[in-house]
Amino acid sequence: MNNIILFIGGMDPSGGAGLPADLKTASVLGFHGCPAVTAVTVQNSGNVLSWEAVVPEVLMKQLKAVCDDGPVAGVKSGMLGSTENASALALFIREELRGIPYVLDPVLKAGGGGSLVGSGMIDLMRDQLVPLCTLCTPNIDEAEILSGTSISNTEDMIEAGRIIISMGAEAVLVKGGHLAGDPVDLLVTKNDHTRFSGSRITAENVHGTGCTLAAAAASLLAAGFSMETAIRDARIFVRRVINRRIERVHGNLPGHSPGAGPLPLAPDGTSFYLPPAFCSMCGGKLGKSPGEHGHLFCRQCGFIHYRNPLPAVVLLVHDFERVLLVRRAVQPKKGMLSLPGGFLETGETPEECGRRELMEETGLHARDSRLLGVETDMTAYGGIILAVLEVKEWEGTLLAGDDASEAMWCPIREVPELAFSAHNRLVKELANTL
Repeated sequence: MNNIILFIGGMDPSGGAGLPADLKTASVLGFHGCPAVTAVTVQNSGNVLSWEAVVPEVLMKQLKAVCDDGPVAGVKSGMLGSTENASALALFIREELRGIPYVLDPVLKAGGGGSLVGSGMIDLMRDQLVPLCTLCTPNIDEAEILSGTSISNTEDMIEAGRIIISMGAEAVLVKGGHLAGDPVDLLVTKNDHTRFSGSRITAENVHGTGCTLAAAAASLLAAGFSMETAIRDARIFVRRVINRRIERVHGNLPGHSPGAGPLPLAPDGTSFYLPPAFCSMCGGKLGKSPGEHGHLFCRQCGFIHYRNPLPAVVLLVHDFERVLLVRRAVQPKKGMLSLPGGFLETGETPEECGRRELMEETGLHARDSRLLGVETDMTAYGGIILAVLEVKEWEGTLLAGDDASEAMWCPIREVPELAFSAHNRLVKELANTL
């Protein structure tokens, strides 16, 4: 599978928007991004202070160098810096990149309100770039400028999208985050429109979310997903990015990747884990992204899974008086007591994992189990997300095996200190409910 995406845009030293946002987004989604610089900016998490466009000859040489090195699967442009650069890009797409998904993020204003384009850029964008794009992703201000209309509600958003469609775009995503109330994005095509509703995660501005959304959409379209699916999954990714936002002095930066720490106090270098098998967002089964080495994604909600937290199951097997414990036969915390459980294997649901782990570690078969909720923990394996399964009916003879050297029943109110903090919390909560 060709996993190369060509990104054209400005260099942002804050790392939140422009080409840095594009590259991090593509990497998270399993693509290799090639950046072609149109402008060098001076900006932080809150404002663009100044910028200077590169000359079009340099831009063209960058584009040619990337494409001479092999085919690209998708293209996304953001800040263009000058009308000369916009014309050069339009020419290059027409001559070299026809038939490849092209996402046009019409960056006309900075988040702080300052203009990022020179005289004549708007007409040039309408005439030369919009007709070439697979998807155009304007926010409210940009949609007003491109369409020449005023937008105050979703009906106006649809009308603006239709006007931009009439200029030649295949699809337009009008982003409604600048309107009052809960945000609504509208995907407008030649024959229909689709509404994507959401809720505000924070009232504060997060620098670079527009770049991130467009880059995610470009990556997913290049992977072969439909337009509607690409937009849906890109929006899910942006929500995660906003939830992991990084607070700086002048504003917030998107958290494209999970934090690296805190690291466990006593890491175990022999620990390993398999890829996750269920979605930590909704619990759905994971599928493989197109291509042999693609990341796992949830077939139910679209969330892309690419690293920690590790998915595992913990089992609360009890008869309201006693709870089942096992003694660990392996590191970490070898020799200590814990609840039964373990990591999910590829293709398993939490319920399937729970039944397997209970049989392997205790010899018991779960006749009835239910998902109580989700816990988290930090262990020598790294960050853990635990699907908590309660088992009240079982059959079989208690016999320790696999990662357990001993299996035993213990009165719920007499359970000693367990190996993992999440297990201690679960037993304490169980005791409080009885």
